[in-house]
Amino acid sequence: MGRMPFRGRCLVLGLVATVLLPGCSSEEQPPAALDRAADALPVPPPTLESVPTLSGVPDLPDTTRAILDLRQAFFARDFARLDGALLKRHEDYLAGRTNHAVLSGFIDGIQDTQLAGIDACVAWLGAMPASYPAHWVCGAMWHGGAWAARSGKYANEVGYARFALMRERMARSDALLQKAVTLHSQPLQALAMLGANALVEGRDQEGETYLQRAEAILPGHRPIHGTRIHHAQPEWGGSPEQVRDALEWARCKGVGEADLADLEDDYIAKPWRLSTPGAPRAYWEKAIKALPTRQRLSYLLDDLKGLSNWNEALPVADRLIREYPDDASAYYRRGQIHQQLGLMAEARADYRMAAAMGHDLAAQALIMANIRGGLGVTEKSFNTVLELCRYGAGLGSSVGANCLGALYDQGGPAGEPFKRDRPLGLAWHLVGARAGHFNSQFDLGWLVLSGRAPGLDKARAETLGIYWLRRAAEQGQQFAKRKLEERHLSLSEEPEEAPVGWEDYARMGFEVVLAVVRGWL
Repeated sequence: MGRMPFRGRCLVLGLVATVLLPGCSSEEQPPAALDRAADALPVPPPTLESVPTLSGVPDLPDTTRAILDLRQAFFARDFARLDGALLKRHEDYLAGRTNHAVLSGFIDGIQDTQLAGIDACVAWLGAMPASYPAHWVCGAMWHGGAWAARSGKYANEVGYARFALMRERMARSDALLQKAVTLHSQPLQALAMLGANALVEGRDQEGETYLQRAEAILPGHRPIHGTRIHHAQPEWGGSPEQVRDALEWARCKGVGEADLADLEDDYIAKPWRLSTPGAPRAYWEKAIKALPTRQRLSYLLDDLKGLSNWNEALPVADRLIREYPDDASAYYRRGQIHQQLGLMAEARADYRMAAAMGHDLAAQALIMANIRGGLGVTEKSFNTVLELCRYGAGLGSSVGANCLGALYDQGGPAGEPFKRDRPLGLAWHLVGARAGHFNSQFDLGWLVLSGRAPGLDKARAETLGIYWLRRAAEQGQQFAKRKLEERHLSLSEEPEEAPVGWEDYARMGFEVVLAVVRGWL
């Protein structure tokens, strides 16, 4: 039998939206017992000399500048300005006066920094307890931190202690988002994210209810449909037919053609699974000819880079930047291509532009070139390093925070007027550790465990020190592994009993790709 005509299917799909995803787990939440990321240290809060932008960089695109201004306001705790700007953009988006690019870019940036914003969130929520943006943004932060605990590995590579950390952070996210829903008449983003949280935990009916409530506010909001399509996959108890139905429902509800094309690439075509040599590239070239989306150009660029086909990758990177000048990753990847082609001045310029747009790896490349050499740097500059570190730290960057933590803990290089301040070093390493930097996690954990954090009693120092050493060890930090092994400690927490529901996660034997997941939120 042939498929039902499109318009008729739109009506039918509306009737089956609540049964796409079968439930499989308890709603019970474990008590917060393992996660110590929010635990404070008895040190002064980190202070920072403001660096609004990097020197020597052309004017940034308006969208990028707007996103960075919001991030800087968040980490500088300029909450009145931040709150007002977010509410205005939220209302403009709902009224159709603007797209979601700045709001989603800001949330992506906060989630990139993992839990670096814990203290900023505490201060914001305390200063503005009835703020919808505060609860929504901080709920998003904890959601990103939850996926960071999972770390993008297959379920059979992650023990139940990591899943317990994930669930504890999801519970924090849920509590903030549920409060957010009560603080605004149209809490679109909070409802969409609550739906994503519930579906991840197997609370499928509840998750679909949240998504439908969000859909009633703005039917074509992509995150609603990205979440639903993702959870219609066989890995989550769905089927290819349900994925197609969910994609068609997104079309019915007004999701844009570019977004629909990207969703079809990700969930139906899946060209990266093609085994014939050259087949993925052929797919992307054909798809780009039909509709050249940012994602399609990025995938083609990644395919060419993966084959070390630098000469063909360069014009694709040029086109990506030309058509999407706010894409920091495109500048970073073009910098890599220029570096491979021996064009070091061009590589440095691209890395600096990417770093100015908030790209951590680009900043790291420039910092290391000015410490150890490379990238054609002939005169190493401590001032350049300091500028990059301060600028990144002002955006919540793990690289910037780690850099300042190391500088304040050890002092600047010989001949540089940089004053050593160990308590301030600990404060910045705490930010870096929360942001996911494995070296800050190791340095903080070892400094605390070895008694070099004044004001902590022995028991508390041991708890916090071991916690951060384990986070570093999970990322493969060898010194952290060695310190734990020397004390005959396991490399991960081992609760006496597995947290309720962790088996439900473990059944889902698929790899989480945070860069995709965060785009739905």
